[in-house]
Amino acid sequence: MVNYLELAQRVSTAAAANGVEAEAIITHDTSTIIAVNKGEVDQLSQSSSRGLGVRVIDGGRTGYAYTSDFSDSSIEQTWRTALDLAKVATADEYRALPQPSSVINNAELDIWDSTLADIPMTEKIDFLKRVEQAALNYDPRVILVDFCTYEDSISNVYLANSRGFAGEYGRTTVASYLAGVARGEDGGMTNAFGMGASNFFRDMNADEIGSEAGQKAVSILGGQPVPTQTASVVLDHFVGAQILSTLAAALSAQAWQRKRSFLMGKMGQTVANDIVTLMDNGQLKGGLASAPFDGEGVPTSATRLIDEGVLQNLIYDSYAARRDGVKSTGNAQRNGHRSLPTLGPSNFYMQPGHISREEIIAGVKKGLYVISVMQTGGIDPITGDCSMGANGLWIEDGKFVGPVGGVTIATTLNDLLNNITQVGNDLRVLPFFGAIGVPTLRVDNVIIGGTN
Repeated sequence: MVNYLELAQRVSTAAAANGVEAEAIITHDTSTIIAVNKGEVDQLSQSSSRGLGVRVIDGGRTGYAYTSDFSDSSIEQTWRTALDLAKVATADEYRALPQPSSVINNAELDIWDSTLADIPMTEKIDFLKRVEQAALNYDPRVILVDFCTYEDSISNVYLANSRGFAGEYGRTTVASYLAGVARGEDGGMTNAFGMGASNFFRDMNADEIGSEAGQKAVSILGGQPVPTQTASVVLDHFVGAQILSTLAAALSAQAWQRKRSFLMGKMGQTVANDIVTLMDNGQLKGGLASAPFDGEGVPTSATRLIDEGVLQNLIYDSYAARRDGVKSTGNAQRNGHRSLPTLGPSNFYMQPGHISREEIIAGVKKGLYVISVMQTGGIDPITGDCSMGANGLWIEDGKFVGPVGGVTIATTLNDLLNNITQVGNDLRVLPFFGAIGVPTLRVDNVIIGGTN
């Protein structure tokens, strides 16, 4: 059996013998995708892939080449191609490999399901059929289920470079998602999303995933606009996650260096209510995006970006960090062996509070519980503009009084951060743009655009 870490070390050493810096990454992945429709398997695929990527840096000039052919001749041709490409690339003084540092043990992260590879395909199919049936069983008005899907992956990464770094880790992920479609007595139809994700198959709950889609779809049947007004909104996890993914983009050092963030110039200032703490934590135990090191061998870390309302830091890879003269936060991401490292979030989340979702809703005198949004005006990390079509449930005196549809919610990300007045204790992590974690959020002073 091939020792992939030793192979990566040999490749980086061979390339570096030509007077350059060199890095070799090997990825070995196995994935499963299943889809069901009306109780029958609609799609079933299982694939395995492996590949080698070689990065060469010669005086700030970068060359990159990759292959899935592990013959000796192909491997040599790959690193030689990277050498040739570096010779004709444009030099960038900030391009260099990071200095090696010690990394956390993979076992401490709790991201490896040793049983996943042995779970029979029939058990996975049965699980997904139960997801679909749970949505249909929730209420007779749930008439069908759309794209009911199960996915899992077993991923192994081996990385070595000419500066002396060598490391490997494995991560498993499992996810299932669907849309439930409901029809009311008037013929109107709605759809809503349900999802579950974990590093472990045993943590997945088919009934909860399916019921979530059915419950949400039924709850917004017959939704009508409310009069245009300024009121409170309570954001469901899926809605909050979309907003947080935009905040992650605005908190990227690369965005700041390109002057493409609404938070520019506010480092060290109060930018949010003091109950708001935003984290990026690549070492989060059981995190969907956790790893002992990032895509270039830098140890991952827990970074407080906004700490009790104060902007404290950005996410960095080694290139952006070198440009700003700071330390990398370990946020270089790799999309397999075919890609160069790029700066991006890992486990990006808002620190949960101490109040339940039910208590948050009970405290709203008048407002909207937002279940789903459509990107009408969109959420812009550069300007901070935030405008979305919304569906949900109207709240009066702390109780749901009816469905709402055809409205727009509008604010700015600046105002949203400062007007978050309650943060729930129900942190939920969703696999959006890495892994975005958000509790139920109450935001005051939001414009709800409906009827005049």
